[in-house]
Amino acid sequence: MKTCVDCGHGWDDRRGVVLIVVLVLVVMLSLAGFGFLSAMSTEYEAARLNGALLQARQTLVSAETQLLWLTGQPRIRREVLGGLYNNPGLFRGRPVEGLQAVGTEAGVAGQGLTTAAGSAAIGQFQSGALLAGPETWRFSVVSIDRPVGGAAVQRFGLTSESAKLHLGTVLRWEQTRPDSGRQALLRLPGMTDVIADSLLDWMDADDVPRAQGAESEYYQTQGSSVRPLNAVPASLQDLLAVRGISAQLLYGTGAGAAATAAGTGNEASGLLSSPEGGDPVVTQPLAELTAETFGTANDADSALQTAATRPLCELLTVWSAERLVQPDGALRVNLNQPNLSAVRSGLQGRVPEAVVQYALLVRSYGLAATIPAGLPEQSVGEVSVPANAVGALPLKSLGDLVDSAVVIPAVGTRVAIVVRSPLQSAQADSDLTFRQLQDAACVEAGPVIAGRISLQESGEEVLRSVPGVTAEQAAGLVAQRARLQPFERRSLLWPVRAGVFTVEQWRAVLPELTDVGDVFQAELIVFRAVGGPLLRRKLILDTAAGTAKRVYWRNVTDERLEFGLESLAARSEDVK
Repeated sequence: MKTCVDCGHGWDDRRGVVLIVVLVLVVMLSLAGFGFLSAMSTEYEAARLNGALLQARQTLVSAETQLLWLTGQPRIRREVLGGLYNNPGLFRGRPVEGLQAVGTEAGVAGQGLTTAAGSAAIGQFQSGALLAGPETWRFSVVSIDRPVGGAAVQRFGLTSESAKLHLGTVLRWEQTRPDSGRQALLRLPGMTDVIADSLLDWMDADDVPRAQGAESEYYQTQGSSVRPLNAVPASLQDLLAVRGISAQLLYGTGAGAAATAAGTGNEASGLLSSPEGGDPVVTQPLAELTAETFGTANDADSALQTAATRPLCELLTVWSAERLVQPDGALRVNLNQPNLSAVRSGLQGRVPEAVVQYALLVRSYGLAATIPAGLPEQSVGEVSVPANAVGALPLKSLGDLVDSAVVIPAVGTRVAIVVRSPLQSAQADSDLTFRQLQDAACVEAGPVIAGRISLQESGEEVLRSVPGVTAEQAAGLVAQRARLQPFERRSLLWPVRAGVFTVEQWRAVLPELTDVGDVFQAELIVFRAVGGPLLRRKLILDTAAGTAKRVYWRNVTDERLEFGLESLAARSEDVK
């Protein structure tokens, strides 16, 4: 063995150093390899997530397109497919394909006919959601009903904007009868004198503030650059500039509500920003998602457990409108047009002839305020409308034709006679007859009427805001409506039949009511069972102008989820 001259140690004692050096090199190479593998895995996961996000977004676009197509169909065809209000067969866990083809087969040439092929197509489409695999992208359309004093209810369908109080209608009430619009606002939960006055000041044309309101001078003293619009806002988001209205009051207490309203986003547990810097993305599989993912807890404080507070966006609107069309899409007949022959021909075959004849008599002679004693009576079928009759006396509403009478004055040797309406509210078939009338006729020029309130869908808070409707009557309307079948709710006469209104009270409020509008809101949720992005949007779709279009959307992906995510999946009971 060789020895070191200086220290006397053998050269073989240093051979272990080489092993240490090799070990260090191996470790470094391993760490570099693991780092490269980790980087590649991260890149792969980012690419996979980005691809899934693109798929989710395209699914969202496709789902919205299907909703636009569906809401744009004539009412009779929508009803063949099960309607829009609560239809899990169409709106829970749906794949995006096939709806238009089903609708084409289900409704024949716009008619309300369901052929054997159409029924089979509907059943096959509904079964398809159950047969589709976990990799399939799906969408659900969700709405939440919040009855006063009861637990909120989740349903799969759209909500008519006519179920809310239109700000334009409030302003009209205030201008027609001072303080009536203000009182309507104050009947809404969460409304204060300051907010009601400031909101009316924001919309009215003058610059004179109300007792607790705010006009330009107030906003100027607050150092704000905003000034009252002096008109009905184009969007509810504009109300954030109004004195007293916060994002929480307008949109609710959901996580991220204020940030979303202001056009920004926030991150919560389980929410990542999009690789493109856009929408928040939920990355967990559907089965693993919980309410905590969205910054909320499934406890008694959840908004689904109580209806104690409601955001103003669920009570107010600036979009509600209806197109005055018949169920098959044809325009309704205006009873107030001067050409009575056109009225008769337009209603022929759609409304009982006796009702049409009586409507023409009312247009010709007007309604009898009182009936003199001793006048003989004749049925409407025994009286003819003069060929040269001119419709000079307009109807205030279709309610003028119910439980009313016409006095035809004496002419020459003919004595004056009384003709009573064939449409009597006490008759068993009056609901059906009035529904036929309201579907086919109107008293407005149209073709679009904005701001009327849906008797079918409006909650108690909105109904009691209508001038002439008491809180007790609003509660009675909601209670009686719950006992009716959907087809029975279609008639606007049912509140009289149910004893909520007298005929006189009903006539007074009828001009402000409709059965359902043609502007709809819903939350659209896109998801996949195996995981991937979960996107949520609140949409408002307007079909009143004739062509369905989206007029508003809001990203609510990072807001509080008010229901269990497991409820989004399609179920066997949805297949009919």
